[in-house]
Amino acid sequence: MLIVLTLLPLAVIAVQLGSGATGWLGYTPYKFALLIPPLIYCRVMRISVWHDVLKLQNWRRGLKRSIVLGVAAVAIFWGTYYVLADRLLDKAVITQKISEQFHVTAENVFWVAPLTIFLNSLLEEFFYRGFAFGQLVRRNVRIGYLLPAAAFTVQHLAFTYHWAGWGAIVMGIVALSVFALVLQKIYAVTDTLVAPWVIHMFGDVAMMGIAVTLLR
Repeated sequence: MLIVLTLLPLAVIAVQLGSGATGWLGYTPYKFALLIPPLIYCRVMRISVWHDVLKLQNWRRGLKRSIVLGVAAVAIFWGTYYVLADRLLDKAVITQKISEQFHVTAENVFWVAPLTIFLNSLLEEFFYRGFAFGQLVRRNVRIGYLLPAAAFTVQHLAFTYHWAGWGAIVMGIVALSVFALVLQKIYAVTDTLVAPWVIHMFGDVAMMGIAVTLLR
């Protein structure tokens, strides 16, 4: 059941992409699969979302280290983008795709960005680290580490893989996989969702900062 729930968002994304819907209608429905099924599962299995998934009682653990790692993530993402973007990416095509597929423009990016940075990152951390990784790793360490990281990577590439060539796609796979594995390890070590969430927020700051430079 946990494996099915971990892969469920990808199935919803496949339906969304197949429908050809764009904007919020085409991008957000799968997010319900990140929230509702895990909450139902936790309710049925009598798992405390607060103490066993979010683990907010330990929120101070690793906080300083997470901030340092988050800043490092920003530096790596921005540095890689500015060094390699002109070689691997067609910025005009990406700008067009952002507008057409997600309906994000120069006019609304500044209110989309906070939602992405704070809320979307929390939702993804709840699902991929707190729920999928947190529950699976108790049953099978190898599956617990590999499956959520793979699903996280596929989710983020599913909407954008056709924006760039194979070089950029391979780099994206490696970067997202490493990012996911690091976040899972941080969650395991600190025993709280706050630590990976902080790092994820910094990563999204980097991504939205790039989006702003492309759209303006």
